[in-house]
Amino acid sequence: MAKYPEQNLKTEWIYDGITPDAVEWTKSFGEFLTKKQNEIKPLTTGQLRKFFGEIKRIESNVEKYRNDIAMLKPLLAYAVGRDTIKYNKKGQNIINNKTHIKEFAEEVEKGIDAVLNGKNLKSDFNNFVKIIEAIVAYHKYYGGQENNN
Repeated sequence: MAKYPEQNLKTEWIYDGITPDAVEWTKSFGEFLTKKQNEIKPLTTGQLRKFFGEIKRIESNVEKYRNDIAMLKPLLAYAVGRDTIKYNKKGQNIINNKTHIKEFAEEVEKGIDAVLNGKNLKSDFNNFVKIIEAIVAYHKYYGGQENNN
């Protein structure tokens, strides 16, 4: 079975459709995003919602908003940049993320690239949206919170 982090998002799920392995992967990834690891806090529902809202807008008319698909990557980069924390530890400048937004961005960018490089924009984007919807659903199921205070 495909589980995160041993398995990454597969482009074949974008091109060929959602498989049971894809669902299992979204489940494990959604759960991962809700867990605290060392100093990295869970991804918040607000962070997910900002991105999810944008993909749903594009989904409403994929042909009209096709150029906005590529702009999802800078949107993710901005979210990762906003989430960084800088500190000095034993004379070394350290930059870390506060939440799992970086891991989310890295996986989702694989899906964006697959859509951009695919042959069937509408179908590929539809499969991409299904993957994101499943991640959001499992994130909520496993206790995704609005904020990490």
